[in-house]
Amino acid sequence: MRRFTAARLAPWFLLVASASAVADVRLPSSFGDHMVLQRDLPIPVWGWADPGEQVTVTLAGQSRTVVADPSGRWSVRLDPMNAGGPHVLKVTGRNSIERQDVLIGEVWLCSGQSNMAMTVSG
Repeated sequence: MRRFTAARLAPWFLLVASASAVADVRLPSSFGDHMVLQRDLPIPVWGWADPGEQVTVTLAGQSRTVVADPSGRWSVRLDPMNAGGPHVLKVTGRNSIERQDVLIGEVWLCSGQSNMAMTVSG
């Protein structure tokens, strides 16, 4: 009967560990389907991948390619765009991510309580 010692299992463990260490290209949760990106300003897109992985971002005919830094972070800036859409934001590395129904337009951030309850006629 063969004994499975740590020395015999080590190569298998390393193989499994290295296979699981490969990271997919990822985007932050703020990038999703049906999002609106600000018009007439450069469009930043960022995320994570394996260190040294080449990442390509495509939106409405624009394409930028970047290499992830040693910590796995990457970012690109797309040229400003006019209002329009819907577009598809595609991020490609070892895997591919698509965000559908991306619009370019006005992005407004609102906060407060009492002023949010007022109607437009008020």
